[in-house]
Amino acid sequence: MVSEWWNRFLASDPALRRLRNATRVTLATALALGVALGLLALLGRPVSSGIIAAVVAINSSTTINDDTERARRRTTLLMPLPAAAALALATATAGLPVLHVALFLPVVFVATYIRRFGSRYFAFGMVAFMGYFFAMFLSPRLPQLPDLLLAVVCGSLSAYLLRFVVLRDDPRRVFDRGRRSLRAQVQWLLHDVRDVAEHPGAPRHRARLRHRSVRLNETARMLENAVAELPGLDEAGREVLRRRILDVELTAENLLGPLMRVLDHPRGGTSVPQAVAGLLAVVRSDASEVRAAARGLADRIERDGLRPEDGAPRRDGSAELAMAIRRLGAALAELTEANQHLGRVGPSPDPEREQEGDDATDGDAPDRADQNTGLRRPEVRAAVQVTCAAALAIVLGQLISPNRWYWAVITAFVVFISANSRGELLVRAWQRTAGTVLGVVAGVLVASRITGDATAELVLILCCVFAAFYLAGVSYAGMTFFITTMLGGLYGVLGTFDVAVLGLRLAETAVGAVAGVLAATLVLPTRTRRVLRDNTEDFLLRLRDLLRSAGTAVSRGDPGDGLREGVREVDEALHRMLSSARPLVTYRPPSRRSALERALTVFTGCAYAARNLARVVPPAVEMIDADTRDRLAELLWALAETAASMTAEATQGYRPALDSAQRWAEDLHDLAESLPQDPTSLHRALGALTRLRSLLADVAEELGVPDRQAAT
Repeated sequence: MVSEWWNRFLASDPALRRLRNATRVTLATALALGVALGLLALLGRPVSSGIIAAVVAINSSTTINDDTERARRRTTLLMPLPAAAALALATATAGLPVLHVALFLPVVFVATYIRRFGSRYFAFGMVAFMGYFFAMFLSPRLPQLPDLLLAVVCGSLSAYLLRFVVLRDDPRRVFDRGRRSLRAQVQWLLHDVRDVAEHPGAPRHRARLRHRSVRLNETARMLENAVAELPGLDEAGREVLRRRILDVELTAENLLGPLMRVLDHPRGGTSVPQAVAGLLAVVRSDASEVRAAARGLADRIERDGLRPEDGAPRRDGSAELAMAIRRLGAALAELTEANQHLGRVGPSPDPEREQEGDDATDGDAPDRADQNTGLRRPEVRAAVQVTCAAALAIVLGQLISPNRWYWAVITAFVVFISANSRGELLVRAWQRTAGTVLGVVAGVLVASRITGDATAELVLILCCVFAAFYLAGVSYAGMTFFITTMLGGLYGVLGTFDVAVLGLRLAETAVGAVAGVLAATLVLPTRTRRVLRDNTEDFLLRLRDLLRSAGTAVSRGDPGDGLREGVREVDEALHRMLSSARPLVTYRPPSRRSALERALTVFTGCAYAARNLARVVPPAVEMIDADTRDRLAELLWALAETAASMTAEATQGYRPALDSAQRWAEDLHDLAESLPQDPTSLHRALGALTRLRSLLADVAEELGVPDRQAAT
């Protein structure tokens, strides 16, 4: 029982990244507050300025995501500059209310626009916005500016100390934790497989199994990214690890086919789910034991037949069912072997090599791939939208409270973060409002009991910081709930706690959410379906590129390991598509989302088939002659053209390419059947490609792609 819950925990937080990040943010906040408040008290200065130290510590711990550790260190040390500039601007103009408010809009625009220059500038924009915002919140005087700057430095250095010294990420340990998380995901996939075996007629168990497969893929991609940061390994060693990760992922996913064939077999009866559950119970054993158990079960079915259901006549054994059981056992044995091969990293760290890698990429170069200009640039569109939302929030917020209107602005600002479409923003807006409603209630109940107890207030603040950032990547509403609850303790520390203040916070949040929604709807709107359509096209183009490159590599006779990179590009495109579709499939009536869910299932199947190619094509190429390789390459190219024919750049219908793929597949099947061994790696490769062709036909049907004739 304990091991099952531990595996569940590891599966929910791959490599324990959320736990470590939340711990790091909390400790950095505590250290920043302790040092800043201590220094301010020692100097006889107002301690309220110390709150800025916590703000900078939180931003420095959560928003810095440069590619290399060297770049992350540099960005952390530079964080005081934009924060100090925003604080100085806000403090200097505090005596000029109209200018003070008007300057907030350029700050919002610049803080959003500079994200186009890279992840470093995203962090700079966030800390600059927060600096201006909290200057309004604290209302400091110009003589307090040195106190604020001292707090800024304390916050930045605290975050640096916790992230790069005390709780520094060791790439080797990150990989080991990720490896354990991958194994935990596999174990929970098997638990879900067992649930399907025990309840074969329950759709929710099968839906959960599909969801678990997506989570497994996410964990595998995260672990492959961790491999890139491992020191002391040459590229060949890294490629071995990446191959092992892909093997574990694919062998786990390959369980699903044999399992469904067993459970959906017309002669399965009630005994088959029980037998499958028993087979899964030995999955942690040696691979030979798993195979032996599967053979024993299959032989018993062939010899003794199936146990009859209550009131049903006894039925004869099924050779077909026994073969399916053997296939399931083989898949389980392969999974056991793949798990055992995903071992620890052998070479020791090489600091000089790691330093060279850090110097090679500084992580702050802007992306030059996007050649759009003006309002066609996503960053410019977002900056205009956020600025309009902030302006509307200022006007509406002033109507509710001339002194607390800035809470509306922060809501209008943050709901745009990571929201790429109108639907995503609507979801974030209502989640923030819902979290605020519950947080206000909790803040009133908690803060009313601890106001006046400084120790309890600080403990409440730190506990809420931990909970908020542990949930940051899982539940935006949960994060908002704990931040709002924390405000009750924060107002207590400042000596300004009042139930009416938290009530205003709720009203201003609702106003800010409305302002954000109106701006996203009326100002340069980006429809959710348009984003989904663009991401769908990107997925098909990535799949086309993978199949084309695979065909070229096969024609040369050496596919090597190049397929893996293309496979992960397809996976990334799939997850972008699934993310953009989430508002349409999660928050709509089932009757309106069933067609989209069906289409997404087909696309997920295409990505799985593409992943399988990286495993089955290289062995097939090694065992076939040049003529067969050319035929296999033609099949891959025909499938690539099928995927391309469903995009906007297509000049002809998908049917000719699909028919061409069918002809090449039939040709290769005839060749495969003539081989003396059965099955061979060529059979497995053809099986994966035939499945992909069928899925592409389903994609054309789901998308309603017209069968255009060739352009003349």
